[in-house]
Amino acid sequence: MPRLTIASGPHQGEQIEVPKGTFTLGRAETNDFPFDDGSVSGRHCQITVTDFAVRIKDLGSTNGTFVNDRQVEEAELANGQTLTLGTLKFRLEVEPAHIAIPELPSVETLPPTSLPDGTAACYNHSDVAADLRCVQCHRTFCESCVKVLRLVGGKSRVFCPACSGSCQPIGPSAAKPKPKSFATRFWDTIRIPFRRPTDNQTEPRA
Repeated sequence: MPRLTIASGPHQGEQIEVPKGTFTLGRAETNDFPFDDGSVSGRHCQITVTDFAVRIKDLGSTNGTFVNDRQVEEAELANGQTLTLGTLKFRLEVEPAHIAIPELPSVETLPPTSLPDGTAACYNHSDVAADLRCVQCHRTFCESCVKVLRLVGGKSRVFCPACSGSCQPIGPSAAKPKPKSFATRFWDTIRIPFRRPTDNQTEPRA
């Protein structure tokens, strides 16, 4: 909070804290900050405090309002500058803003997770080969660990159980052969391969 330190007169060294808002200074008791001094007008000046500045505005005083010994109608009062009302002098003191920068959490470094043969292992099951890898956190999972969103009439989407990122298959996706039906397998069992007759064989005549 800005403070006005009295720099002259019998009250030298005393401080007035000025909160955010607009206030009047002068000799009259109706002011927000009254001063019993004959050189100060009844309503001498106005002070406005915001988050970014302290401004002074003269209210038609007899002896004028001065910032660093320069008479002003309206001006910004900076930290360390002197405000003069008649014979009274004040010094503005503003505490520097404290900006706290939050400490960012450290990025988790994932240990290498693989099977003895070098195949990527599931993050949750270290003895199971991984089928999918998260594109966001790069963890690898087996099919039983991931979240699957099945879309009606479209392709299913797979999500990481740790960060909800999208998961992609590990390595080239080989198309799995379509399982044969029972009828096809039965026909393959009983089917006799067709052989063409050799030169030494003659086809039976009708």
